[in-house]
Amino acid sequence: MKEHTWIIEWFQKCEELEIKPWEWDFKQSYIKEPIPKDKSSIELILDYKSRKLKEIGICNVTKKAGRKADCDKEPFYIYQLLWSTDYEPKPKSQLSLDRHNLLRGETMNSFITTFNHSKKITSSDNHLKLEFEKFATATHCIGNFTVLPHWMNSGRYLFSQDYWDVTMYSLFEFFQPLGCWKQFVERYFLQPYVNNDEEWTVSEFWKGHFDSIGNYNHLKPQNEQELSEYLHKVNLRIEERGKWMIKKVCEELKLQHFTFYDELKDRQIRFSNELK
Repeated sequence: MKEHTWIIEWFQKCEELEIKPWEWDFKQSYIKEPIPKDKSSIELILDYKSRKLKEIGICNVTKKAGRKADCDKEPFYIYQLLWSTDYEPKPKSQLSLDRHNLLRGETMNSFITTFNHSKKITSSDNHLKLEFEKFATATHCIGNFTVLPHWMNSGRYLFSQDYWDVTMYSLFEFFQPLGCWKQFVERYFLQPYVNNDEEWTVSEFWKGHFDSIGNYNHLKPQNEQELSEYLHKVNLRIEERGKWMIKKVCEELKLQHFTFYDELKDRQIRFSNELK
């Protein structure tokens, strides 16, 4: 099948470039040559946001770039495999006519929102720059992608500022009374965002974050301590979820022969309170 071929070829490219699939930066889809190891991840994501990445790059599926580049649309064959999403990317002009675009790939945690805000609460030589470098890459790694109905993602920014713990809290309030919360979490591999308690309650990125729901200006970190806690937690959760997603893909397609699978074969996905 076409989607299986793409996944196999992507895994082969990961092996060739010595990049673990859960660390693959899908901004590579818009750069022909491998991303230089000494390239600033922050500079790269700012170039992407500025629509300066105009090449059809490695493992590009959508055949789009520049102002049409959209990283979370590139791994849609993985979405099809894991979640049975039956769609392929279509031009936006066809969106209202094409039901397949109603459920599509989206980025869970936004880099640019927090990065721009951080300039107000940190100094230019702040030690958190290294964590931001990691987040700039992790933002467009597979572990930070999910599928959402188009209408939901369009509306969640004003509510959550694209902080996934806030989105999860809202989903918990909806699904938990219906008795399907745990099934939802398991289906989309969201254990790193919930605690392994009786109800699988949602874990805050920093203490008091949920108290700010409804207050647009306070959903972002208010000081360096909250910012540091957020960057540490979000990077860790993206990596944890990404490893599990790749493990599931390998096992579904019987691709355990790849070298990187050795790191995954004995793993179980961890809950938020199990991550340090």
